Amino acid sequence: MQLNVIGNGFDLYHGLPSSYYFFGCYLIKNDPEFYEEIGKMYNFKFAEMVGSPIAHDYEYVVEDIFWREFEKHLGEVDENFIVDTHEYELNLENDDPIDIEMNEDMIAENLKQAFVHWVKDTLDKNENYELIIKFMKEAINATKFNCDDYFLTFNYTHTLQKIYDIPNERIHYVHGECLGDDDDELIIGHGNDERIVEIEEAISELEQKYNYTQSSKNEIDEYDCLLRFLKKLRKNVNSCKVDCDSFFKKIGDGIKIINVFGMSLGDVDIPYLKQIREKWPNAYWKFSYYSEDDKIRIIELSENELSLNKEDYNIFEFSNTIAREIQKGIIDLQNIEMY
Repeated sequence: MQLNVIGNGFDLYHGLPSSYYFFGCYLIKNDPEFYEEIGKMYNFKFAEMVGSPIAHDYEYVVEDIFWREFEKHLGEVDENFIVDTHEYELNLENDDPIDIEMNEDMIAENLKQAFVHWVKDTLDKNENYELIIKFMKEAINATKFNCDDYFLTFNYTHTLQKIYDIPNERIHYVHGECLGDDDDELIIGHGNDERIVEIEEAISELEQKYNYTQSSKNEIDEYDCLLRFLKKLRKNVNSCKVDCDSFFKKIGDGIKIINVFGMSLGDVDIPYLKQIREKWPNAYWKFSYYSEDDKIRIIELSENELSLNKEDYNIFEFSNTIAREIQKGIIDLQNIEMY
């Protein structure tokens, strides 16, 4: 019996335009003002000048440096954004300190809602899967699964069900499943707990120094707004691991092989992989790679983080020569604009 751990590279392998670059494109097309707002908040390049400087014309861009590690950057918000937004009110002084409305934390809610819409409106569509199935008939060395396999997926889509006919009960969605509803609970976010602790400590220090002036109150409120924002976009890894553990108990002790497909193997993935390693300590691991850099990362992770011996794991290439062709077909099908 095998456990297959599925990352975003699995959907990309099948041609789904599921990289965060396309989420940026979606935001520009559907809510350009909001795209500018988060661009200012995170201080990334959201537009560039075109033509003569005198004309002041610009066009939107999706900056790779930010969107390539989108979720990591969610924990690195530019705190000066809140100060700049309320510059006029924050310069006012009152005999008795008053509350200044700071609701920039709602941007986090809007961002999560936009993410849900992106997944359900452009990725998890029946016509996309029909196109993939049509193309994958021509794929060389297409992926195959056994009927008694189990799946732990970090994706939100139904690639496993639609392409491979995997029953729902054999799949656990770590970060939520796209059910096609506007209020779907899809988890995105950062794991920058250190930054949260820093802000909590800063607030505590400011409260001890509070002198009942407007400027003193404003400073506390600014940090408090930033804290609310970061907490709303924080991934609760411990909670997700508890749900994974319930799924693992249902599987039992029969896992002999663990296959890892299309995972970046970043810091955010390590707690889950360690959890799997602890649950099935004698299982043999197989890691997919796409690039030479992937190979280096796999070796470091396997031997340093998972304490696997060289004979306890191997690596296999995971690439699809027609993935770009499929992706182009889906881009045309869903009328996706690229920037």
